[in-house]
Amino acid sequence: MVKIKNRYYVIRMLTNDGSQPAPRKPTVFQEFMKIATEMFGDFGYSILKMSLSIRVLDEDVIVIRVAESGNKYFGALLPCVHKIDKQPMVLQTIFTGRSMRSCEKRLIDIRRDELHSALKTCTSTETRNQLLSAIKQMCGQPARIFSDAQRNDQSAS
Repeated sequence: MVKIKNRYYVIRMLTNDGSQPAPRKPTVFQEFMKIATEMFGDFGYSILKMSLSIRVLDEDVIVIRVAESGNKYFGALLPCVHKIDKQPMVLQTIFTGRSMRSCEKRLIDIRRDELHSALKTCTSTETRNQLLSAIKQMCGQPARIFSDAQRNDQSAS
């Protein structure tokens, strides 16, 4: 028996106007298939049609599963996507992994880093407390309020 090996792409949708992207799974799939047909013809279309699956579509992140045989075709068509559902956007590949678990770990790390960077730029104490509680809920760890150099200075004094 042969095991089909898959690749999982974690992709961020960046809109040109800064608005929140709101595509649905069928429209994303149709856009990928349309571009695959234009670029690779019937052969590329059939390979991606059999192996492409949208696993997660959340706010600005898509997780897509592609069989290893269609991996190079999908990787080639990603830079050519300029709009989905008539909304202009660019797709940014965040991570490519071999399992959903590795993609989930990477996405949690990315979201945690986004919260930490928002915490650094925060000015009001109410918003700061909300971000600290969100970080604590998400990762169960205290927030990194100070850098390593600042921690060493505080422990020395």
